[in-house]
Amino acid sequence: MTYIYIIRYCLIPLRNPLTIDNLPIFLLFEDAHQEVSEYINLHKFKKSDSTKFNDNNRYYVYEDFIDEQFIWIERFNLN
Repeated sequence: MTYIYIIRYCLIPLRNPLTIDNLPIFLLFEDAHQEVSEYINLHKFKKSDSTKFNDNNRYYVYEDFIDEQFIWIERFNLN
């Protein structure tokens, strides 16, 4: 199975993250995770405790429910 990994930066409340343009795409999860980790460290966000993909193939790296801000890595299967 071949996957691609897309980073979704949803930092504007009430914005539909599925309509964001110019999303970073990676062939390796490790590369996508490294990219997000650098972004989180740069902006001094607190990293999520997430350790696996959920049922929607989303790996949440940053979650702020009060301000409705999220960053996740989404996994897609290429057939």
